Amino acid sequence: MACPYPPISSPHAGCYEELARLVYELLDAHSDTQRLVDEQSNELQWHLHLDYLKDLQRLGREVLAQQIENHR
Repeated sequence: MACPYPPISSPHAGCYEELARLVYELLDAHSDTQRLVDEQSNELQWHLHLDYLKDLQRLGREVLAQQIENHR
């Protein structure tokens, strides 16, 4: 299996690391959502989680836009 990260000497190493962090955060957010459903969480917990998801969406769009701009 190929290594998911490029060698450190790669000029795109920072790009891959930033995108990998974003993907892991998205995966964690999915797990958190499932946990909230399973635990039948209260309204406050859901509001906080939804705020977190909105911030994560904004961050994801910013990271992707930055990566697209860097590769033009």
